[in-house]
Parts: sequence; structure tokens; C-alpha cells
Amino acid sequence: MSKVIYIIPGFTETVNLKGYQRAIKSFKSKDFKVVPIKITWKYNVMSDYIDEFFCQLSHKKSDEVYIFGFSFGAMIAFISTIKLKPKMLFLCSLSPYFKEDLKSLKKSWINMVGKKRIADLKRFSFQELAKNISCKTLLIAGEKESREVYVRVNDANKRIRNSELLIVAGAKHEISQKEYITKLNEVIFNL
Repeated sequence: MSKVIYIIPGFTETVNLKGYQRAIKSFKSKDFKVVPIKITWKYNVMSDYIDEFFCQLSHKKSDEVYIFGFSFGAMIAFISTIKLKPKMLFLCSLSPYFKEDLKSLKKSWINMVGKKRIADLKRFSFQELAKNISCKTLLIAGEKESREVYVRVNDANKRIRNSELLIVAGAKHEISQKEYITKLNEVIFNL
């Protein structure tokens, strides 16, 4: 039996960024088989991202599966959990783009994501999905995240059984920020 972790980057990002590379190195030091996920962000929607993730699954039935996602990648990880049933979920700076979040988002955020993506995101109810998640879930967010991210991670911590919320002092919505990397290394080291 192996421990397999899927690493899903944030919107428009790849796992080549320093923060992901450091997390990958830390997971490998704890004997995880690391599977970096490549997402085709351009012209696609959340449903496409989830399908693309599922096409890259490579674990055996006997493996312990872990999923790590940042921002939109955390959304992909969260939504995929119901089918994958991982041993543990790492949701870093979980994006506030679920059905319940959309009505309170800033217009600039909605414009940045685009109408096609917003229409697709209306399909994903955080409250409905959270009812079916029972694996250990670690929520991580920067102290200097937007109010919307704070609301989403705090709600997630209340609704997901077996969850824990860690706030990273001094960190923003940036996985490659020194404070974020330091906290992730600490968390992975203590697995």
C-alpha cells in the first residue's frame, strides 16, 4: 500500500510555482507518491477541471489517497472528494465560488471569472457537498486573505465533520509566500 497525494494548483497556476514545489518536496520526504495535476484553465469551467483531474488519477485501489488543492484547486479537491473518498483532504485558501457564495461576491471577482464559469459554478452547493464529506480535512488560510475567503473557510470548518482550520499569520492568498510555505512544511512534517 502506498500513500498517494494529488496536488491541484490554483486558478491559472501550475505546480511549477515555488510553493507547490516545496509542498511536493515535503510530501516526498514523508514517503508520499506525489501526482502533480495539470489543469487547462483557459476556456474551461469547473466541471471541465474536475473531469480533467479524474483523467489524471493513477492510484491503485489499495493505496491511501490524499488530495491537496489551493484556491480553485481546493474547490476541485473538495468537489471530487465525494467520489474519491480520500483518507485526507488539504484545502488551502478555499475559493468562495460555490453556489452559496456567488450572491455576495464583488462584481470585479465575477467579471474576472466570467459568465460561463459563474453559470457552471451555480451547480456546486457547498452545503450539499459538505454533508457527504467525512474524511479528515485540513483547512489552511492566510491571515490576510479577503473577507470572502475567510467566510468560506470558517463556514467549511463548521460544516465539514472532522475538519481543522489553521490560519497562517502574515500570509495572503499566495501559496509561494514564505509564511505559507513555512506553515505547509510544518503541517506536512507532522503527518
